[in-house]
Amino acid sequence: MYYGAAYYPEHREPERWEYDLQNMSDAGVNCLRVAEFAWVLLEPSDGTYDFSWLDKFKNMASAHGIQLLLCPPLRTLPAWLVEQDRGLLIEDDRGHILEFGSRYSFCINHPLLLQKGKALAVAMAEHYGNDSDIAGWHLDNEHGDEPDCHCPICRKNFQQWCEEKHKTIDALNEAWGLRFWGLNFQSFSQIPTPRFTKAFHSPGHSLDWRRFRSACTVEAVAMQAKAVRDNIQLQQFVTTNNQAMWNNRTDYYNMAENLDITGTNYYPQYGENSRNIAFGLATVRSYKQGTGQFQVHELRNGPHAIAGAAGNTPEPGEVARLAMHCIANGAKGLYFFRWRGCPFGCEQHHGTITGYDGERLAVYDEVAKLGSWLKEYGDVLDKTKVKSDVAILYDFKTRWVMETGVTWNGPNKLYPDQAQIIYKAVTQMGIDCDSVSLDGNFECYKVLIVPALACINDVQAEKIKTFVENGGTVVWHPFSGVKDEYARIHTGRLHSTLQELFGLRADNYATISSNTPVKCLFNGCEYDAKMFSDIIDIQADDLISIGSYKDVFYSDNPIVAKRNVGKGHAFYITSFMDIDFYTDLLKEIFNNVDITIPFFNFSNRVEICSQVGDGIKLVFLVNHSGEEQTVGFEGEWSDIYNSVKGTGDIDIVPHGSVVLKLA
Repeated sequence: MYYGAAYYPEHREPERWEYDLQNMSDAGVNCLRVAEFAWVLLEPSDGTYDFSWLDKFKNMASAHGIQLLLCPPLRTLPAWLVEQDRGLLIEDDRGHILEFGSRYSFCINHPLLLQKGKALAVAMAEHYGNDSDIAGWHLDNEHGDEPDCHCPICRKNFQQWCEEKHKTIDALNEAWGLRFWGLNFQSFSQIPTPRFTKAFHSPGHSLDWRRFRSACTVEAVAMQAKAVRDNIQLQQFVTTNNQAMWNNRTDYYNMAENLDITGTNYYPQYGENSRNIAFGLATVRSYKQGTGQFQVHELRNGPHAIAGAAGNTPEPGEVARLAMHCIANGAKGLYFFRWRGCPFGCEQHHGTITGYDGERLAVYDEVAKLGSWLKEYGDVLDKTKVKSDVAILYDFKTRWVMETGVTWNGPNKLYPDQAQIIYKAVTQMGIDCDSVSLDGNFECYKVLIVPALACINDVQAEKIKTFVENGGTVVWHPFSGVKDEYARIHTGRLHSTLQELFGLRADNYATISSNTPVKCLFNGCEYDAKMFSDIIDIQADDLISIGSYKDVFYSDNPIVAKRNVGKGHAFYITSFMDIDFYTDLLKEIFNNVDITIPFFNFSNRVEICSQVGDGIKLVFLVNHSGEEQTVGFEGEWSDIYNSVKGTGDIDIVPHGSVVLKLA
């Protein structure tokens, strides 16, 4: 179990390294993430590498039992390299050149960037690839976080990518639907990048651009991964970090194919909203489905010094609680961001574990206490993983189609927001929940929930139908299965295979004001239907209508249409609902497929997660409130986090955690 922080020896006087390392050792730190922004120090001039300062720090860290997670830089270039060719700078969609002086302002497709970045990665791997003090390789930082580049190189590469994908210009015109507005191209050389224009570009054009930009990032990661792997001799792992929920620019499922372990940054709020982006942990856990292995490469710790910031200051216990929340959800490595406050630079107000002078801050004791526990139980945690019966479909193409900022696509965050509402409803019942990609394995789940699914092809539609026929339960929503892979709407506004599966058509619909939800009745209770309603046309005699709308012309439209198909069940929810509705519906669904937990009478402020492996089961109870919580339990229990045993109800201190070890 790797436990540490991001640390920047280049920001600290070398004579103070020993002081910091001793504080880290006292806190149980065993690994540090280093060097992602140190290109200019690692290569101070073209082709001249200097690893002496990093060697010195590595050796000092090793003397304290601390390994390094080494980051070959790629996207924050030294000034001497930009001086060689200013074409390295990003050109945005309005033709503005992003000036040198910030990070991620460089074109990821520029041959010189890729050439020099690869050479640096090779040099670092040759130097450190047989060094047991190096735990693994963290490729650059936050790949895909840079703005889209529209420079001549990117335009030419996009044109070539389009030609490889579509083969003929007529096929591209048809796929993108360019007859609308008469925008047909006569050759691939005419295709622009989707820069700023009067209205907006064809949905097919924009979607393929997002595919292209994602592929550019994936190729850069693949290049770095190969440069490292080809030059290391030890079993050092390869990883990098993504953004938990707020970056949709890269298909992380594709990127993960080049990694041994996936990783993420995680900055939830403190206080009552501490779990609002928890679905991000489920997504990163799914990027390498099957292993469930991931690390948190940047974890929030102390408060940022930002006047007026909400949810920013942790109460005593919240930093340790946040770390246990990540561990409970399957993290096998935690790196706080950052260890020491830096008095200069753009992140000088960032929360840290030690201050600008390196002295221990209030959160240090919590970090140290958890580090001590991980020393004892890290090996146990390494052998277990989250195993869920429920999954939420998470699809980057859906985000690319729905999150364009174009009015026609509705609220920009409808899809991720709805996914997180559903995830919250599932997990607040004490039930583990994964995410899974459209191309992932559905068969290991009993229930698959689809908050939205913009694009689907014949093979994928058949896969969902087969999942249900073989005994799975699928829960569907509007805007799911509506478009093909180029964002063209299917006849009947639903793929024909899905029309057959659900036994209905969804040609008609009604929009709902974001300010005024429509009331509806379900299971004898009243709920809010939001944003949109599919007004369905029932086609199958065995389709069961459940619930109804109130005070609208489509009041007889069901809230849920249910159909038993083969060995499984298909539920079509006709609107986007509030969390209480999902709790009501899903509780019934879970009971029918034998998904239960051994706890009762607990608050929704208590998070319950389970992990299994190596003949044991760990159950984590994490208190996300500032008040003591009680969880009902029958029988004896043993809490390995607090070293106590008991029988019956389990009490959890404010912001505290309990870890039960079961056979």
